Amino acid sequence: MIDSAEIKQDQQAIQLTALQREVEQLRQENTDLQIALSTTAEHGDLIEAQIHAVNIQLKAKSAEQQRTAAQLAKLLEILSQEKDDLETTLRTLVDHGDAVDEQWEAKLDEAISLASLDSLTQIANRRRFDEHLTQQWKQMAREKAPIAVILGDIDYFKQYNDLYGHLAGDACLKQIALTLRKSALRPIDLVARYGGEEFGVILPQTDLQGAVEVAERMRASIEKLQIPHARSQNSAVVTLSLGVACTVPLPSQLWIDHLEQADQQLYQAKEGGRNRFAAINSK
Repeated sequence: MIDSAEIKQDQQAIQLTALQREVEQLRQENTDLQIALSTTAEHGDLIEAQIHAVNIQLKAKSAEQQRTAAQLAKLLEILSQEKDDLETTLRTLVDHGDAVDEQWEAKLDEAISLASLDSLTQIANRRRFDEHLTQQWKQMAREKAPIAVILGDIDYFKQYNDLYGHLAGDACLKQIALTLRKSALRPIDLVARYGGEEFGVILPQTDLQGAVEVAERMRASIEKLQIPHARSQNSAVVTLSLGVACTVPLPSQLWIDHLEQADQQLYQAKEGGRNRFAAINSK
């Protein structure tokens, strides 16, 4: 039989074995922990360096973001100011738009007028003469109405300039231009400086009889100015010769041919003794 002392001895042996196992396990855990602590100690400096580098990068990015934000704020301020300026300009243009338009229209009218005037005599220039004749020639062709053209030339004007000088010659041209313009009574009539001492007159809706009356009125008005001309071979004063041509234009006809006929009549007036007119009713 097994007595109680043997049983107790066996239990103590079992407990001793278990304690020995726990002690062995604790020893192994202690060894693993020491290894882990050693590894951590070896890599600690590297990890700290990495963390420091990351911190530097984060600070650099933060500084860059702050600079970018400041630049954007400045740009926004500039754009806002420009927007305000543009709105102010737009309001000014809207408020004064009518006045600006009127000023531009006035300047445009002034430019057109200057482009059509002879700078010396301040009557229509050759360009305006050609434009008006082209327009009226077509209009009279449509209406089957007569149109007359007069070409005038100051007699012995070269001799006048040679004797009295070009300044006196310019003054003479101005007086004659003003007188001729006053002799063309209707708004539709046009008196122009054709070139040098030559003048052109366009008389729409005017037959030969009416054109002759205007030509004679112009000739007489120039003579009445009594501008002295000591080197004229036909008068003691400045005189004017004129050629008149009148027709009812056809669409197929060119006004330049009609102008040529007026020039031929002017030549005949010169050949006939000057200070007179010659006229033709052309077909």
